[in-house]
Amino acid sequence: MPHITIVDKPCGYGKSTEINRNFKKSEKYIAVVPYLSEVERFIKGARTGSDFILTQPICNGGNKRDHCEKLIRAGKSIACTHQLFYRLGTLATQDTGVARCTDFDSCGKPTIVVDHLLDGYNMIIDEVVNPFEVEQSVRKVDFDAVYLGLGIAEEEPDGRIVPTEKWDELYRIGDKTLNRSLYEKAKSGALYRISEKLFVLAIPKELLLKPKSVTIYTYLSEGSVLLQYLQKLQKDHPGSFTLEVQRLDKEVEAAWREDVANALTVLPIPELERQKWTHCAQLNTIKTHKQCSSVGHKLRKFKQRELHGVDPKTIMLTCARRLWHDAETGQKPKAGRLATHTRMFGRALKKMVYNKNTEVFDAVWTTDGASFVPNTTRGTNDHIGCTAAVYLYDQNPNPQLLTFLRMKRDSNEARRFSDAYALTELVQWLFRSAIRVGGLNGTGRAYTPRRRVTLYMPSQRMRNLLLNWLLSGEVNSGEVCANGQRQKELLDRLEGHQVAAAA
Repeated sequence: MPHITIVDKPCGYGKSTEINRNFKKSEKYIAVVPYLSEVERFIKGARTGSDFILTQPICNGGNKRDHCEKLIRAGKSIACTHQLFYRLGTLATQDTGVARCTDFDSCGKPTIVVDHLLDGYNMIIDEVVNPFEVEQSVRKVDFDAVYLGLGIAEEEPDGRIVPTEKWDELYRIGDKTLNRSLYEKAKSGALYRISEKLFVLAIPKELLLKPKSVTIYTYLSEGSVLLQYLQKLQKDHPGSFTLEVQRLDKEVEAAWREDVANALTVLPIPELERQKWTHCAQLNTIKTHKQCSSVGHKLRKFKQRELHGVDPKTIMLTCARRLWHDAETGQKPKAGRLATHTRMFGRALKKMVYNKNTEVFDAVWTTDGASFVPNTTRGTNDHIGCTAAVYLYDQNPNPQLLTFLRMKRDSNEARRFSDAYALTELVQWLFRSAIRVGGLNGTGRAYTPRRRVTLYMPSQRMRNLLLNWLLSGEVNSGEVCANGQRQKELLDRLEGHQVAAAA
């Protein structure tokens, strides 16, 4: 029976170091990390930590998925990104052609099992993969008329979309009239219809159940959609896998939180407290020129008061991406409708970055203003020079996801999960900053004081979630409560009334 383990350890606590020290030469692995830069770091870390060789799929006259399949068929251990991870789902449904007899019944009839490509592999996922994505490549009317109406796909009772043999054949012969990417998602068991308006891509359960083991390294997993999804899978498919969550001892984690709190200052942005910061509210209420100008002017006042003389390169900021960046990734940055009015966006710059795959320098666009860090960013050290963080968000999970997870949207269960989700996303984002440098850790490195960071948040709910968690470890968006003299002193430091203890 497959076993899934979630290793729940604090950010910067040495999870990657632990992974790289525990590769065994007698085993096969698929290591999944958030970004391409992290793939290279993992390959190097596995070599130095365990003398183990991980291979990176590359584009060499084809695509990475094809090369990835060749490596797996050859029994190689690989390291890939979260983006490629979704595409591995189709491999979990393919067999190797090797059949084995696993048992005999009372009449002597054998039980024959055909090995799959991921059989025998240990899946290691560094930082949770978001198991849901809104699928927008096909309109509802087209999907109903073509895919379902012509028998290309079928919809199961739980909303899962399954390709028929007709679609299998069309894909096999290379037909391009239908969406090939959509087929791969459906074939891997990843495509669902949650409602009449939305398709959602979930991590295919085969990708979690076919490997020999799955280990997921993250922090505050109770707020991750992935854990909720796994618990849902257990209910839907009892006995199909076992699930274990490993956490630090409470005393050890409490000491780590206090260490973080001593280096952190959490301040409001009074000018913006009346503004609503949920994703939908941002897009709907910061829309007209007047609205953008008003909010932008308030951000300028905040910048002049709190960030005067601060190097923009040491500031990280997040809000709804469409408000800040009005350009696709990789294109020349263009200030969005809010950024235009803030004077924090800066000028577009082009720098040359060496590409190890192509062995040439690629032109990469950036700006000389504040670093925009999407609110879902995880597992990267690219922003550890940032000592000021501006969090313009009030996080909530997509309501459609709550429906998929069978939570009533106005229920206590949904509200508790929404708070846990918001806290998890905030802490993961915050730990892209300098706060992850130094402090208590589980790597064995000598202690150095944690770097100090000032976090600015207009949302009272998000501030309460963070402060209550730092003080008690509990998820609570209500009034901040400090119990005892030590917590009161800690809260004073967090709110800037006392100088933080960390250097």
